[in-house]
Amino acid sequence: MTKPLESAFLPPRQDFLTPIFRELRPSEHELLQGHLLRLSSDSRAKRFCSPFSVQLIEKYCRNEGQPMPIIVGAFIGDTLRGVVELRFDRSRPRNTAELAISVEDDWQDIGVGTRLMEMALRCARDNGIARLEVNFLPLNTAMRRLAWKFGANFSHQTGLTKGLFSLSDMDYAVDAGSKRPQ
Repeated sequence: MTKPLESAFLPPRQDFLTPIFRELRPSEHELLQGHLLRLSSDSRAKRFCSPFSVQLIEKYCRNEGQPMPIIVGAFIGDTLRGVVELRFDRSRPRNTAELAISVEDDWQDIGVGTRLMEMALRCARDNGIARLEVNFLPLNTAMRRLAWKFGANFSHQTGLTKGLFSLSDMDYAVDAGSKRPQ
């Protein structure tokens, strides 16, 4: 008699948790610094379009003199592992924001960035933002694919690619789903 296949009933992995996505309260914005410091040097350079030191991250996270950003996070357990930021600048129109996404290396390529982008588009719509901009290095193929998937129009500048999302005339802004075929 053969033994039943034991591997068909493996216990669930104890180290894998489903990400929880939610907007961070202003009192939780200090969690951003820990997340950015956990990024590998390569991921950090892709996020900021250049190498970025610990001191620059600390200054960036203080957000001095700038309007309060909207930050949506992906929590794995109690730890912030991915974020999408909608940042505002006094020199831009009020209905325009810059979008930035970062996901820690161990949590990339499992859909966290896609879900964060969906939530960013929903938050933008809910906050009256008509135009989102994302700047990234031309070699950042993950960001290019993600922006393309959600309908960005691209332009190229010296050393940077800019993705523009015009939310005022896009159907996906209604339900924050992908505009492009899968």
